[in-house]
Amino acid sequence: METREEIITAVSAEGRSETRKPPRKKTKWTKESIVGLIILLIPLVGYLIFSGFPVVISFIIQFADMDRFDLGTLQWNNFANFSAVFTDGRFWHSIGITLWLLATQFVSLFIALVMAAFLSRDVKGSKIFQIIYFVPYICSTIAISVMWMWIFDGSLQADGITRGGVLNSILGTNINWLDNPDNPATLTWAIFVSIVWRAPGYGIVMYIAAFKAVNPALHEAAQLDGANGFQRFVHVTLPGIAPTTLYLAMAGVTAGMGIFGEATIMAPINWDQVAGRNDMGLTSMYYIYLEGVKSARMPTAAVMSWFMFIITFIPSFLLLRWRNKKEEAL
Repeated sequence: METREEIITAVSAEGRSETRKPPRKKTKWTKESIVGLIILLIPLVGYLIFSGFPVVISFIIQFADMDRFDLGTLQWNNFANFSAVFTDGRFWHSIGITLWLLATQFVSLFIALVMAAFLSRDVKGSKIFQIIYFVPYICSTIAISVMWMWIFDGSLQADGITRGGVLNSILGTNINWLDNPDNPATLTWAIFVSIVWRAPGYGIVMYIAAFKAVNPALHEAAQLDGANGFQRFVHVTLPGIAPTTLYLAMAGVTAGMGIFGEATIMAPINWDQVAGRNDMGLTSMYYIYLEGVKSARMPTAAVMSWFMFIITFIPSFLLLRWRNKKEEAL
């Protein structure tokens, strides 16, 4: 049933009934509407210039050669950039490091879930701990990375012994964790730890809010049926906070695929543009930066960027489709 609108029923020559709506009146532009439109267009124009235009250019230059950053030198190269990227072993190595560090998001998500389960209880001091756990999340990535560099630092002295660093002082070791010739993977683990330490804060806050939104009547019903605390958490709380978990997981995957700041600080490039020993700090975003900015090879960097976008977007899209179908089935 439609409101505020008259439906006119007419009988056609063939005797069939059909409905049609009266033509809508044209909207009159007032000074207020024009000013409002201009205000709305300001951020849109800014987005198109500073975000939309670069995206279009990055898509175009994938298929061309270009002299450094000069768009006037674009020349079709018969997909040579794609061949160069997909046969580049260093690029696939960077994806491997990125997937390794992507696991930090799921570790952080689990930590956030456990900590939120404890902090969601109305106990004394829980609010203070929520603030403490959230502080690392709002701190600068650069500052946190520098702090962890001091912790994992190991300076090689003239006598050939590595000293310094908080971790070496605590463990009584002399390992250069960020540049370990015996085990270069310690650099990746150092970046891993720094991300896990920083990431759970946001998830804790989100989960605490989600816990409060779960219907208490469901917990009471489960308790009357004889379910213990763990069973209620698994069969009542977890399904109730599933939308929050899905959102945090998707946001975590996006953040994990784009890890850049921690790698650039803890694995600074040397003269050979190697991100740490054996490139163990080379994430995909880091390599795109080196390829596009440092080496001025923007076409191949554009191919890498679009490839990373695709492998990040497709799983997220399929997961959302699966969730929507599941909700429709319910």
